Amino acid sequence: MSSARLREVPVGQYSLDGLRACLTGERADRLDATGARWAAAMPTVWHVNSTSDGGGVAEMLRPILGYGHALGIDVRWLVIEADTGFFTTTKRIDNGISGVAGDRGPLGVAQAEQFRRVSRDAAADLGRHVRPGDVVVLHDPQTAGLCEHVADLGAIPVWRAHNGADRPNEHTVRSSAFLAPFLRRARGLVTTQPHFRDVVLAGGGGVPSAAITPFIDPMSAKNNALSQSQARSLLAGWGLLAGTGARDPGRVPGLLVVREGAAPAPEVPMVVQVSRWDSVKDMAGVMDSFARTVAPATDAYLSLIGPQVDGVADDPEAAEYFRRCLEHWNRLPDPVRSRVQLCCLPTADSAANARVVNAAQRHAAVVTQKSRSEGFGLTVTEALWKARPVVATRVGGITTQIPDARYGRAVALPDPDDHFGLSITELITSPETSRAIGASARERIRAHFLPDSHFHAELRFLGELVGLAVPA
Repeated sequence: MSSARLREVPVGQYSLDGLRACLTGERADRLDATGARWAAAMPTVWHVNSTSDGGGVAEMLRPILGYGHALGIDVRWLVIEADTGFFTTTKRIDNGISGVAGDRGPLGVAQAEQFRRVSRDAAADLGRHVRPGDVVVLHDPQTAGLCEHVADLGAIPVWRAHNGADRPNEHTVRSSAFLAPFLRRARGLVTTQPHFRDVVLAGGGGVPSAAITPFIDPMSAKNNALSQSQARSLLAGWGLLAGTGARDPGRVPGLLVVREGAAPAPEVPMVVQVSRWDSVKDMAGVMDSFARTVAPATDAYLSLIGPQVDGVADDPEAAEYFRRCLEHWNRLPDPVRSRVQLCCLPTADSAANARVVNAAQRHAAVVTQKSRSEGFGLTVTEALWKARPVVATRVGGITTQIPDARYGRAVALPDPDDHFGLSITELITSPETSRAIGASARERIRAHFLPDSHFHAELRFLGELVGLAVPA
């Protein structure tokens, strides 16, 4: 029996009306023209990743397909399914690409053979989907081993690395060396930042590359409009705020797990971080900054929100890191611990999960992202689109979203003087500054990080790879 397989993920056509309403008339017209041009000329584009629910890649692929279909572009989606051992290895590789040690496990001959075997087994399904001349965009380390198999079918393999480190180190060198043999036949490389290229691709090579930032869908359940009262009511209904609220009609009883901490009152300023339970996201560090700097100076409450720890198939380390966060929470001084909650959200219903995240970000007085490394940081984009003030670390793609203090606070690492906590305190205690930052941030996201910008960049690059005449 094969240890891995590919599963197609169907996504229906999205309406373009809501997206057009977020754009200028000129941008909406350009989007339509781009769709018509590429629909007539572009071969089928396949995207392959490792999960259909949970994580930023899956969240981007749904609108890529939905809006792509509405524009007449033939774009499709495959997910690689494999055992936990494979995903333990790929998580190790991904951590290394991000410049961090991860579990410090081996990436040797045995892991390479496992990676090759799983990729070969999954590739047995490729021929049922991919035709010669198709473009196949392979996302992140989990799919890198499919590159040679895509090329054998006469299709065009493009590897897209969503993570990266700002500078090479021993961890990036190890992971890129592991991946190099599997990527030799790639015809293109996409990264989120230009300087990630030589970090993720050992030696750089001669493969054409492009830096294309991710985007958010403003019409998704995670990003569409909610009033303050709607957000509070939904959070109360799910148990993230004290009091009673309207029951979310999509909620299944018992799905939400608030592991530790009582819910705050609605009127208390809430600091929110939404991310995976992953050491790279440094949830424990957020607790430290809150305890050391924010709690003594404000009456704010901290909510750390992540997925249920067994809910993301390609992230086997989540349960262990969540356990460490609970231990960290238990060590907080009692007065601080009573103002911190750790919440795990269900992933079985992605729409319900998205509604809660939307409400939490909109309710937040400040949204944080204390990443030690970050390919881009979609949760930052989401919060900025909601006009929330964000305090994040100055790493990776976050620097593109918050290039200066007009759009938020990006704190350099290391941070011995806790500018991270001081920035949170500043924004909680300066509502006028927070409102001004929020308004500017929303317009920056509108200008640079909505789906139309991504479509133009990606189709232009893929068109060049297949030899299409690319309009100026």
